[in-house]
Amino acid sequence: MSEELESTRSALEAAVAAASGAAELTRLLADYQERLARAAVSEAEAVTRMREAEARLKAAERQAAQLAKSLAEQRYQTEVAQWRLESVQASRWSKLGDAIHTKNPGEVARTLRTPISKRSAPKRSDFSPVPPAAEVPPVAPVVPETAGPAASTAMAEGFVVPKGPLARPYLTVAAIVDRQSEALFRYEWRQVTNFGPDNWRAMLDEHRPHLLFVESVRPGPRQGNGGRWLEELAGRSRGLRDLVEECARRGIRTMFWHSGGPISTSVPMASLFDHVLATSEARAREWRAALRHDRIGILPHAVQPRVHNLIPAAPVPTVPGTEPGNGAGAVTNGAIANGRAGVGLLGTAVQGDPPPGAGWRPLITDKATYDDLLTAYRSVSMVLAGPDADARTVEELYACGTPIMQLAAPVAGDEASLRRAVDSIGEYLAADLQCASEAHVAWRATAPVTPLLDPLLEVAGLPSVRNSATITAVTAVTSAMELDHLLAQLRGQAHAPGQLVIVAEGLDAAVVEKAARAVHGGDVVVRETGAPVTRGAALDRALRLADGDLVAVLDPRDLYGEHYLADLVRYFSAVEAEILGKASFYAHIQGTGATLLRQPGAEQRFVPELGGGTLLGRRQTLVDLGIADVSEEWDDVLMRQCRTDGIRVYSADRYSYVCRRPSTEARLLSSSHLHGYTPAEPLAMI
Repeated sequence: MSEELESTRSALEAAVAAASGAAELTRLLADYQERLARAAVSEAEAVTRMREAEARLKAAERQAAQLAKSLAEQRYQTEVAQWRLESVQASRWSKLGDAIHTKNPGEVARTLRTPISKRSAPKRSDFSPVPPAAEVPPVAPVVPETAGPAASTAMAEGFVVPKGPLARPYLTVAAIVDRQSEALFRYEWRQVTNFGPDNWRAMLDEHRPHLLFVESVRPGPRQGNGGRWLEELAGRSRGLRDLVEECARRGIRTMFWHSGGPISTSVPMASLFDHVLATSEARAREWRAALRHDRIGILPHAVQPRVHNLIPAAPVPTVPGTEPGNGAGAVTNGAIANGRAGVGLLGTAVQGDPPPGAGWRPLITDKATYDDLLTAYRSVSMVLAGPDADARTVEELYACGTPIMQLAAPVAGDEASLRRAVDSIGEYLAADLQCASEAHVAWRATAPVTPLLDPLLEVAGLPSVRNSATITAVTAVTSAMELDHLLAQLRGQAHAPGQLVIVAEGLDAAVVEKAARAVHGGDVVVRETGAPVTRGAALDRALRLADGDLVAVLDPRDLYGEHYLADLVRYFSAVEAEILGKASFYAHIQGTGATLLRQPGAEQRFVPELGGGTLLGRRQTLVDLGIADVSEEWDDVLMRQCRTDGIRVYSADRYSYVCRRPSTEARLLSSSHLHGYTPAEPLAMI
């Protein structure tokens, strides 16, 4: 009985402590919101006064300019009158009259012989014109905005394939590929596809390609080159054979990629090429046996980050029958805010018709183009993939962050089986945190095509030189504890930075460098401050010492997961931004044990501001901006400067980072959602 009383007492104490912490956090949130509102009102009044002062200043400047113009005109008229008087006085007839008046013939003769010199007449253009005066316009008072910065809206009405730089702009490739592969390779080289059996000679003369890349294209809505090469690929005409032979005469390398379909149908054409690529080692063994040579490489199904990425599409309308309270639709409706609704069917996922009212629909239709498919990837809450689902499409779906439930066998068409499937999908989508984290892990496991092409091009004898985007990590430490914690975070990074720059306050530089070199195998730069400085000033000094293409700002107080840098670098291949980081992230308050999710919903967006400890930016951009000489709000100043200069910043995912602070900070409470009194690592460190 005493043990039960003791356990009950302990449970009550824990509950009271948790309730006390929750009440304290609620009070802090309310207090912060009130202070935020007061600050917003003060800021609005200050902005109004500033605008009024600017309007008065402009009016005064216009008035001064008008007065200056009038004065300049008066000076011009005075100068003209003076010039005319001098001209009359200096004229020969005036001097001759004076000489005659003296009644001295010699003076008259000298006057006639003396040359006359006059200065040039003044010009009105010597006086700068000024605009006329104008009335001072009234200034409307600024309305206070008490809410924190909001995330941007969806990127577009559907997903649009972006323009972008090429990884190998010096390499020209004549490609006979389908639309799916055209999008896959369009950022890898200078790709030429607008040619057919009737004009390939003109294409070779005009573009002079270095490589002929041909895929086992199949008929359908996503066939490439307008379907002009289907007859040649089937071996029913000599167009492709003549093209390959002409490439051999001109020294153009040729490469055939068997991306799908039976090997037997592609062997006759593939045997003409210098190199053949398969999608797996098992397929490569079959090709070696069929062609009886070893010029076989492997190019697995991969993704293009510029096309297959986590950027959302615009919200889609609710699918009829998926209103709240209507079976699985009530669950899938939770994803409509992300532009996703309903369940997409891929392959033979269901025997017979899908269940009515559940929001299930085919992901791919017979007439859908590949651009339509890229939007469809981002329009469903999840995909139900049958056992015969196309592996390439599954890979691209994972890269777009779409959850997939892969089936070992199609769902039976009877009512009981369909109801169980609907309930299972509903339970899966209801666990939104787990569903989102699993989708992120699946995105991370997809393979970008860019590094896969390097060894294949080298084997073909073609150069493959591209910018690898080296990273410099910069940080400022103030104690040995911060240094040890920072080095522990760096030790586990899957993508280690090439350079580490540390500005240390109160620590010996030699000791810091020795500890850093024991963990970091790249270049290490350490500087002592000599005197106490703000964190912003220390980071700005570290930034000036960086030499990497990208600069990552690390906070020695925070937690960084294994894939933190690897994930952020990958986003640079997907979006056109100078600076990226995290606006939505987990924060753990050690004093109260509370875990917050800051700005939920601000992922995969261009946003007004990012967390300072999550920044990864292009070095020159950050150097031009600089970091303010303040301690805790240097990132706010930097983000304001970005908005002023029109520099777009992108918010990535919420994972692999946790902001840790000993007590509640007002900034962390802005637009935050309480996740409970639990450690943050299980939520974020995936």
